[in-house]
Amino acid sequence: MNTFVPAFRQTQRVVDDAFDFSQCASAHLYISFGAHRIRIGILDVPHNKFVALEDYEAERPCTVEQAIAALEQLSHTNQLLQEKKWQQVRIGIKNQQFTLIPETLFDQNAREEYLRLNAVVEQDQETVYHHEHPRLELVNVFTAPASLQAWTQQHFPQTRVEFVHQTSALMEGFLHMAERSTRPQLYVYVDKNYVTLVVLQGLKLEFCNSFYFTTAEDFIYYVLFVLQEKKMNPDQDKVLVWGELLLDSELHEVLRRYIRFVQFGKKPTGVGFSYRFETLFNHRNFDLYSLHFCD
Repeated sequence: MNTFVPAFRQTQRVVDDAFDFSQCASAHLYISFGAHRIRIGILDVPHNKFVALEDYEAERPCTVEQAIAALEQLSHTNQLLQEKKWQQVRIGIKNQQFTLIPETLFDQNAREEYLRLNAVVEQDQETVYHHEHPRLELVNVFTAPASLQAWTQQHFPQTRVEFVHQTSALMEGFLHMAERSTRPQLYVYVDKNYVTLVVLQGLKLEFCNSFYFTTAEDFIYYVLFVLQEKKMNPDQDKVLVWGELLLDSELHEVLRRYIRFVQFGKKPTGVGFSYRFETLFNHRNFDLYSLHFCD
């Protein structure tokens, strides 16, 4: 592992004063992990309510291994991570190493073969996982860093740790927001240099993929491409957006230029939030919140 660890600055923090950290054994710890950002959240299970969230962003580009090293360092000082015994720990992995397989065709013994169709699997550095989506009748096959798995085994020896892919969290979260409709609906989640596009028609998945972009032109190209592929009309169909963009950002401006009805998404339904979360933008942190629905 590279010994140089880029600094991660805290960009968000809310903690409910009423939450008792001695009760972590009856709470869920959720971690959204990517090379550039680490988010941590706590769900108070008896009250089905998020009571804490912290967000850390790398101050300079770094590798996945460096981000894992930063997470290890953070665990020595961060109160949320110093607790080791939870009812459950669930970690959302942000990468493009995933593929969706119809559940009728899925064979657990063939997971690496599925991934090799569109990704390079480094067996000594990555571990292959899968997550089932019964309502969508598909299975998400993906990789997580082996060193991250090793850290969780050491850090949470008494807690069950589950890995899911970011797209699994997003699909399940969007399903909770979806309305039964004969028209397809495009859901957009924006991360740093990545955009995940999900199309649902009612409760049926029509499209899900994640794209890397460096410019606003690249970004809008992928959005318009999916709209065209799914025969949606940018002058008539509403597009819902979550993630890391603001009202006055270049990405939001280019969306409004080409799409008539653009709307920021809300926090997911089906789970509560402490009053402390009222200070946060509703359309941010959706991938972390939606880890709650990946049962």
